[in-house]
Parts: sequence; structure tokens; C-alpha cells
Amino acid sequence: MSWNDFDGGRAVAPETFVAAASTLLDSAVAAAGGGEATRAHFIAGLQASLSTSGPYATLRLDAGLADQGVRGELRENAIAVSEVVLDLVRSTPGTGVPGPLDIHSNCVGYAWIPPVVDLLIAGPGLHAARNLYNEWLWQLVLLRDALIPFTDPARVRVLADADGLTRLQDARDWFTVQVMTRRIAHAAIVRFAAEAVTGGYAEGAYGFQHGGAVVLPPVALDGDLLGPAYLLGRRDGTLVAEDTAYFVQGREDGESASTLSAPVRAVGDVEVVSLTDRLVPGPPGPGATRTLSLVVDFDGHEWTADLGRALRGHRYAARPAAAAAAGAAATVIGAWSGCAVLRQDGEVAVPEGGVIPTGGQRALTLALLGRIRPGNVVLYTGQEVGGQQILLDIRS
Repeated sequence: MSWNDFDGGRAVAPETFVAAASTLLDSAVAAAGGGEATRAHFIAGLQASLSTSGPYATLRLDAGLADQGVRGELRENAIAVSEVVLDLVRSTPGTGVPGPLDIHSNCVGYAWIPPVVDLLIAGPGLHAARNLYNEWLWQLVLLRDALIPFTDPARVRVLADADGLTRLQDARDWFTVQVMTRRIAHAAIVRFAAEAVTGGYAEGAYGFQHGGAVVLPPVALDGDLLGPAYLLGRRDGTLVAEDTAYFVQGREDGESASTLSAPVRAVGDVEVVSLTDRLVPGPPGPGATRTLSLVVDFDGHEWTADLGRALRGHRYAARPAAAAAAGAAATVIGAWSGCAVLRQDGEVAVPEGGVIPTGGQRALTLALLGRIRPGNVVLYTGQEVGGQQILLDIRS
């Protein structure tokens, strides 16, 4: 007897998946002798497995290279996603539908908390209870991990089939190796997210479209400039005709960066302009790939930046604490307008000590990040130099 109705594969909301998996929990509780205390111990075991630290954690995020902003983003989101899954489990009533009496479960070696050990090895005849509990635990760990790349996990639809999310086993193993042992590349996060949602991926993609929704870093979807740089947001709607497309960075032009001439204005004279922006797809590429351009329109002109390069610049930009901006004025040599950067071809080098006030405008700042040579850009918000809000400060 199956514990779900996902035969053939379909997109499933976390709430739907947890409700289906509750059949496994109900059966495990019954096979272990029943009772609310048994259910509570099993849920406590899941909570320990979803922790990001400690002896029962299935994904350790409390170690590694501590100075990586990406690790902090993933750790905080993993904790938030775990709470989403646990809240769904606790709020999902028993289905009342007879579940499987036993099941073949992958033995993945997850550690059990002592009360679960006492329940599942207390006597003979508990083989089925162990299998059912193991499978329930395994499926919800897979669900939690599949949702970690997303800032809005409750809205994500994962691709499940008759075996739940077991198809993600190899992808999940690969992803956890990246997360726990290496410097975490943004492409690795996107790859695992795409495999969870679409069943495939494109090498080097920074986002994708599938099932009537676009998945990109939040800043590309009207998110905060100082918000997550590595996680992914989801927005209903489409950018391209294909149901599934993977967004990749445009080809580098190979030219050396041009350097801006002397500052065109004093810092306090820089004007903030009103603008509109949109994302424009390029032609279809190999392997269902597309490029995306960020087009901003102001002063009667359109300015374009490759979205992949802009997001790369966003990830590379430093983000000091607000207090650290107090000394910025002493280093300023002058200001350039956004137009001075955007009208250049290819990458642009801004002299050290230069600033580009943008008035906090997300699209303009993101477009500039797609043109400025990455590696020495500092993002500020809320600080002022010469009466202008600084978003881009060029430091060595």
C-alpha cells in the first residue's frame, strides 16, 4: 500500500507533502504501540534530525568557513525552513486512512534520540515500526533540504513521485558535501533547487523558470539590495515561452575594463532620477538555457546590464555594518552618475575612493553592479555623504 498519490510525478506543496507523509507517521505510531506519547517522541526525533548542530543533526551548518556570508544565509534559512516543516507536522491531524503496515525504507543511518530508541528496540515485532519511522524521517529531511535554497519555502512546489522525494537522494548527498566541506558556490545552491523543483538543471545557472513561476535571487525580484545574495525567491508568472528554462550568465566580452575619467560632479550635486526596469530574455540557448538582461529606463534612455553579471556583482560586494560607514566621507574623491557607468561598454573600473549615489534605487544599483568590475565594491544603505545616500563606494 502506497503512502501517497504522487504516482507519475507532480508538483507538490510542502503542506501537501507533509500531509501525505503523516500516513507513515500514523502507521509507525500504531506499529510501536500507539498513543500520543509515542507520536510526541517521534516528532521530537524529527526535530533533532532537522537541527543544524548536535549529534542528531542530518545537516551540520555550525562548522566550516565561518567568514562565508553564504554559510550564514544557508544556516539561518535552514533553521527557518525546519520550523516551517515542524509546524506543518504538528498541525497536521492524523488522516484516519489506513496506511502501509510495513515499508522498504532506505537505511540512511540517521541517529535516533534515546526515547525513540527505547520505543523501537524495546521488544520483538517492531521491525515494521522501525521501517515506517525511518521512511517518514527520511522523507521529511529530504523535504527540508529541498526547501533550504528558498526564502519563501511554503510557496515552493517540489517534484514528488510514488517514492516521495527519494529521487533526490544523490542530488541531496552532492549538495550536503558542497555545504559542509567546501566554499559554497551560488551555482551549487541553484542546481539543487532546480533538481528539487524541475527534475533537472543547467550547469552554472543562477535561476530558472518552471511551472508558471520564476525563481531568482530576491534582489532580481524587487527584493532588498542588502537582502540575501545566495538564496532564491519565487514569483508567479513567466519570462519566457518555455515551461522550463534555466537562466545563465551572458558570455564575457573578453575586453579589459575601461576606467572612468575624473568625477563629473561634486558628491552633493548628484541627482536621483526616477526610472522603470524590466527583465528581457535573450534567445533560447543549448540545454533549455536563456540569458536575461536587466533594462533600466531613465532620462529618456534605456541602459542594459546582463542580469547574471549584476547578480555576481551583488554577491561579491562587501556589506559593512552601518557604523563602519562613518569614515567613508574622508576617503571620497568624487562622484559619478549612474549614466557615466552604464554608457560604457563592458566592465568599468571606478577609481578607488569614488562613490555612485543611487538614492537607494534597487534596479539602478543592480544594473551598475553588472557593469562595475567586481571585487572592490562596498554596498551601503542609509548612510549619506554630501547629503546623498551612498549605495556604491569603491574601495581597494
